[in-house]
Amino acid sequence: MELIPKGAYDSPGPCWIPREGAKPLIKCKCGKITGIGLHHVHADGTVTASFFHSQASSFVHEGKTYTHEPGCGWHVWLKLSDYTLGDFPGEP
Repeated sequence: MELIPKGAYDSPGPCWIPREGAKPLIKCKCGKITGIGLHHVHADGTVTASFFHSQASSFVHEGKTYTHEPGCGWHVWLKLSDYTLGDFPGEP
């Protein structure tokens, strides 16, 4: 599990970016900022399932196809350091 620090839009990656009343964003080690809507952010900062900045331009989750800008291929289990924003289940 990789512990990543709290950061901001202009921080170097990897880090997590807080958003008031919403699930945080992840700034990948490559510097791209991405949402983690399908992931569960637990109250202790653990993110499940693993974070994968896919190099593909689309993927299928539970029968639905999602498209996105290709990523760098970074694949890791994340824990958000100093996380205190509560529990955010994955969105269907």
